[in-house]
Amino acid sequence: MRPSLATGLRRVTGAAGAALVTAGMLTAGGVATAAAAPSTCHLGNGVEHVINIVFDNVHLFRDNPNVPSDLEQMPHLLNFLKGNGTLLSNVHTPLIAHTADDSLTIYTGLYGDRHGQPVSNSYKTYNPDGSTDPAGSFAYWTSPVFDTASTPNPGHDTAPTMVYSDTVPAKPGATRQTPAPWVPFTRAGCSVGDFSTANMVLENTKLDLPSVFGANSPEVAQYNADPSSFKDAETADYTGVAVHCAQGAATCADAKAVKFGQSEPSPSAVDDVLPTEPGGYAGHQALFGAKYVAPGLGAGTPSLSRNGYPVTDAAGRLTDLDGKPIINGFSGTAGFPGFSPTASQSLAYLADMQESGIPVTYGYISDLHERKAGTSGCTTAGATGTGFALGPGDSCYVSNAAAYDQAFAKFFDRLAKAGITPKNTLFVIGAEENDQFAGANVGRATAPTPEGCDGVTTPCHYAAGQTGELATNINGLLSNTASSATKFDIEPQGAAVYVHGQPDANDPAVRRLQRDTAAMTANDPYTGVNGENVVNYQAGALEQRVLHMQSADPLRTPTYTIFPRPDYFFSTSGPDVGVQPQFAWNHGYYSPNIDITWAGIAGPGVAARGIDGPGPAEGNESHDPNSTHTVPEASAVGTWVEEADLRPTLMYLTGLGDDYQTDGRVISQILAKRPAALAATERLGAVYQQLNSSVGAFATDTLIADSAALASGSSGHDQKFQREQAQLLHLAEARDTLAAEMKVLLAKAAAGNTPSKGEVTSQLARANALLGQAKRLASA
Repeated sequence: MRPSLATGLRRVTGAAGAALVTAGMLTAGGVATAAAAPSTCHLGNGVEHVINIVFDNVHLFRDNPNVPSDLEQMPHLLNFLKGNGTLLSNVHTPLIAHTADDSLTIYTGLYGDRHGQPVSNSYKTYNPDGSTDPAGSFAYWTSPVFDTASTPNPGHDTAPTMVYSDTVPAKPGATRQTPAPWVPFTRAGCSVGDFSTANMVLENTKLDLPSVFGANSPEVAQYNADPSSFKDAETADYTGVAVHCAQGAATCADAKAVKFGQSEPSPSAVDDVLPTEPGGYAGHQALFGAKYVAPGLGAGTPSLSRNGYPVTDAAGRLTDLDGKPIINGFSGTAGFPGFSPTASQSLAYLADMQESGIPVTYGYISDLHERKAGTSGCTTAGATGTGFALGPGDSCYVSNAAAYDQAFAKFFDRLAKAGITPKNTLFVIGAEENDQFAGANVGRATAPTPEGCDGVTTPCHYAAGQTGELATNINGLLSNTASSATKFDIEPQGAAVYVHGQPDANDPAVRRLQRDTAAMTANDPYTGVNGENVVNYQAGALEQRVLHMQSADPLRTPTYTIFPRPDYFFSTSGPDVGVQPQFAWNHGYYSPNIDITWAGIAGPGVAARGIDGPGPAEGNESHDPNSTHTVPEASAVGTWVEEADLRPTLMYLTGLGDDYQTDGRVISQILAKRPAALAATERLGAVYQQLNSSVGAFATDTLIADSAALASGSSGHDQKFQREQAQLLHLAEARDTLAAEMKVLLAKAAAGNTPSKGEVTSQLARANALLGQAKRLASA
């Protein structure tokens, strides 16, 4: 889930409406007609448009075995993907599994150790005095670390937020930004539009405005002149929406607006600066913020429609697919609605962009399982306010799903009327993560009522105390241990532990803390188990390297990471354990109920194969709500896919390529025509994923081994840990070396170069040997 920001947008009037000429011409009745200008976009394989949509925690699998899943309640989307392409249901997140890390892996094809954000959605950075400052993972692509302390430490970290590494493990001290996802498209003459997409848009005002517009810009002057500490107007004007333009594209070249402190329109595009982009990047411009993007989509022209669908209302404000103005909830003015957009809002913006000559669009859509503004009569007692969690089958949850389903019905119809169909458009749609329901469920100590409720015909009711994460005060649980005086900070998603002073892995205080956190117990009202271990797994510094959590910025690497049972969520105050009804959907942990998600790909070159993998009723959570299985145990059916695979597959299907080596491979199993080179490496690709995935067999077994080692021993008697670390170091070195070789071979196969049988056989043998060694380490 992304943090919500108070947003709103000042309308741009006057000459702003003239920017619509990039989309077409207006008739007297406010109906837009298609533009006559030829497209400069040159993609391969018959692809003319690309639509990439990332959901936040929208599930293909059922959470309650009796309640249809999110996608089952959205049949227009489900059937579109099944009928026009392949819906992959065995897709795996990186760790830590959360919105920033997962989304950025989808966009780049890189794990967090290489794109720089493996601890998300927030993290800590060490200061020179050994303390930490908090940092936000959501910052624009070229911005430095987003230090969110009210008074940042004078020596706080200033590395790039998106700090990049060519290698694994990442080399400390790197200063480059991760290669940007839009570059191959804009180089091919295709402008790229983004709506609420992680770090491809401006994410915050304090850091990103000067990073993009400059410290002396009108935009920063507007920010400085705003007396409100919330900066709602600037957040609304400039965050959340962007267009990265192809060279010379009219979308940027013709865009003008009246800026703060000015009386006449001036150019609103800025140079799209990527100083460390492989191969260089010059001559491109970008628009940032709805204030500058919306006029080119039709804002400012009253009652505009296209293909029978509303684009603006009578006041000239952009609307969602239902004709409701897209407005800021705090100010009530038109503009970006915030980083929890509904399907109707996001899809309307994507359709506006596509119809306005922006052929590649990325969008983000918020989840279904929270109470939306204006709803009432929810059947979850704890859902007393907007944004509060709903249980599966809650009447409001079902209403949310129905609204999303209708939004997709309208979206696909609107696109088809504009000539944008699976015959010429590549659709990549999926959820960046799953999340586990912390609450009463079938197969747990308590269940919703009435028995057998399905939500659709019979709403499910959750009484007070039946939903909510178990807010767990880690300081309270440690208060009677030897670690009670150890100073550390914690990021609760995961959870990442930063011991003050940045001690090394063998430090006695670190080892004592790891033993004490491993031993923490609590009573779980949902499992019905008293005195259960709160912690499922722990990853020390070396295991974090295996899990792709060691970035090129050593100041943001945690001392170690705890993966609790998914019902628990760490805090540092309050009762030792208490039910927090506002939140009931936990993510970030190692669990098949979180780390297995889905992605649908449809369009030219993609085979219509329905669902590849388990169906909605066959997922882990409905059969294993307490998350007792490992990820590989729950992933035995269907093609194993990594979120890192989606980027190279997108590049392959559009005939493009990245100027860097991704961590993923082309998902050849979905292709309508499978070239010989890819067919020859499918088995190699499958073994590579088990070796290199954050949740594959190698990572799972080493995580099991490391968890046991971290919990073992005592002061002065730590032989088991030392032995395990020596073996783990050997395995990590060998894995990283071999994985790098395998990535190169798989990339060559994607380029049409069939490897020799000897190369494939050798790499398979070495990989299987390492997998076997990791398995033996786990059982030692």
